[in-house]
Amino acid sequence: MDEREKELVWKALSGESSAFEELVLPYRRSLLHLAYRMTGDMEEAMDIAQETLLRSFRYLGRFDQERNFRNWLFQIAANLAKDWQRKKKLEAGAGRISIEAEAPDNPGLGRAASSSSRQPASEMHSDLNLDLNGCLRQLSPRERQVFILRDLEGLSIRKTADLLKTSSLSVRVSLSSARKKIRQILGGQKTSGPEDGDANEM
Repeated sequence: MDEREKELVWKALSGESSAFEELVLPYRRSLLHLAYRMTGDMEEAMDIAQETLLRSFRYLGRFDQERNFRNWLFQIAANLAKDWQRKKKLEAGAGRISIEAEAPDNPGLGRAASSSSRQPASEMHSDLNLDLNGCLRQLSPRERQVFILRDLEGLSIRKTADLLKTSSLSVRVSLSSARKKIRQILGGQKTSGPEDGDANEM
């Protein structure tokens, strides 16, 4: 954490609300981006991003200033997204067949939304293409979390593991599986980073 952020944290804890606004401003867009990629639901992503900011303000006094502030925000957002995914999974239990009946005929070919048609990813961020969003929907929740944090957000294996409260080995396994599935969905196109390099990532 740099000295400017430490100063803003101290001012925010002293009651200067403007300092907190300045502290989180650079991360608002990336939080929304992260939440959308994890949930595929724009409305829910906005709620998660907002709740992340509220919780970070509420628990700022517990923040370890030796840590990276951005990663701390991402951890809060990732935990909220995981809670949403668990809730969604429970709600989908009894109605699984009817939900699948509403899905596109070929879910592996990159449509970001079903006929219920939520807001397209391109309206949120110009570089979030529909093919990638469609691929993310085919991954398991853990594979999606790991792929987003490691390959899309650029966190290291170790930081991704810390964020998800799991081991580096578990992250590598999930990342390898996610990359393999995405290559298969995209018809054999390779990702930007070879799996062989995972063992050296920290």
